[in-house]
Amino acid sequence: MLKNIIPGLIILILFVFNQTIDPLLANLIQENDLHELIDENEDEFMIQRVRKAKKTLILLLPWGISDYSVYYLMFVLVLFVYALKKDYWSLRQKIKKQISQLKFQFPIWLRQLQILLQTNTVIKSLSLSLPSAPVLIQEDLKKLVEEIEKDALNLTPYLHFLKMYHLSEVERAMKLLYRYNTVGKEDAYLQFNRMIQTTTKWLRSERSQRNETRLMAFQWIGMAPLFGVTVLFMAIMFEILMRMFNNGF
Repeated sequence: MLKNIIPGLIILILFVFNQTIDPLLANLIQENDLHELIDENEDEFMIQRVRKAKKTLILLLPWGISDYSVYYLMFVLVLFVYALKKDYWSLRQKIKKQISQLKFQFPIWLRQLQILLQTNTVIKSLSLSLPSAPVLIQEDLKKLVEEIEKDALNLTPYLHFLKMYHLSEVERAMKLLYRYNTVGKEDAYLQFNRMIQTTTKWLRSERSQRNETRLMAFQWIGMAPLFGVTVLFMAIMFEILMRMFNNGF
């Protein structure tokens, strides 16, 4: 019973003084790029992660029974780090998938917008493109339309469009769209065409990457039977060698 006092005190302090300890831990272990991945309150997100991860530290209670084994402590700490990082890793993976989708969908939407711009104003074209816009950009597009309607000469709404993905081609496209709306349309339209040609490279690159990924998956599937035959062959050879040694050649 006495062996559990130290781990018990540690856990008691972590949970009783959570209002002080949780924000401190959150600040110490917060990732540098977290602010680029979420729109919500970063501090609250980190505190929630810390509180969920702390539950794994309850496993420290029987630590004294194992005579304070370093291996047991390492096991608990690994669980703690995994629980702490799991949401962050999931978020990064989600953003990575969204960027991949955006590189595929944004050039297509941009071409639709180009067609609408031939007979409509910028704000009208953006509004008309909304129903057919990719789901990934619809919320940002709604905000963009609302903010432009309030102040058509403000560059900020254009720059905030899909800002969380930090894609230079998107930023460049929105700057040209702003120029098209406020300055010389003929010159801006020519640049808009050039920009569409550039973003089309995204589409080709993304298609090529997806095809390569699928091809690699099929290659590994095709290698599975070969790997199985190799293992079987080695097992047979090992069996033959063992019989030869047992029989004294």
